[in-house]
Amino acid sequence: TTVKFLSRLIVSLVMTSADFAPVVTVKVIKLSLAHGMTPMSAIGFVYFGSMLASIGEIEEGYRFVKLAMNMAKRFGCKE
Repeated sequence: TTVKFLSRLIVSLVMTSADFAPVVTVKVIKLSLAHGMTPMSAIGFVYFGSMLASIGEIEEGYRFVKLAMNMAKRFGCKE
């Protein structure tokens, strides 16, 4: 799916072209909200939480990371 592809792309972008990672992260979240959550949606939410924390929004960032962890648990993700 598109979300799966983009979620994997985020991981690569963080290491190679960090400036593009936020754009792809937001796209993953928008697609997930519009079309339903998938196991890969959690990656978008965890990176979004990390982005928030990096600009000083620690509590909000934590909430998104916690949401991602709960999603991963709900979907039975092992990674």
